[in-house]
Amino acid sequence: MAGQVPEGARTERLMGLCELAVRPPWQSQDIGTRLHTVPLRAITPKWSSLLALPSNQRGQDLHARLGYKYAGPYRNTPDGPEFDLLLLRIQDAT
Repeated sequence: MAGQVPEGARTERLMGLCELAVRPPWQSQDIGTRLHTVPLRAITPKWSSLLALPSNQRGQDLHARLGYKYAGPYRNTPDGPEFDLLLLRIQDAT
């Protein structure tokens, strides 16, 4: 899997997003995008990573709109669920 991760994501400043979610009644109101932007501006990483369930289509759509790219499958444990590892290269103007 490491071969699918760009060199910069392994060597430059990387931020991992965990448990960022918007409840369904509040979705499609730009809340997820705003919640995503705040830590990027505060932390100023070169890369952002997150794990997403392949079955969460609304989340996958948001991550694609934000510019995340699929880097490969990821499991926390050998018998745990499989997630999509998504990476975003942060441009200088966030």
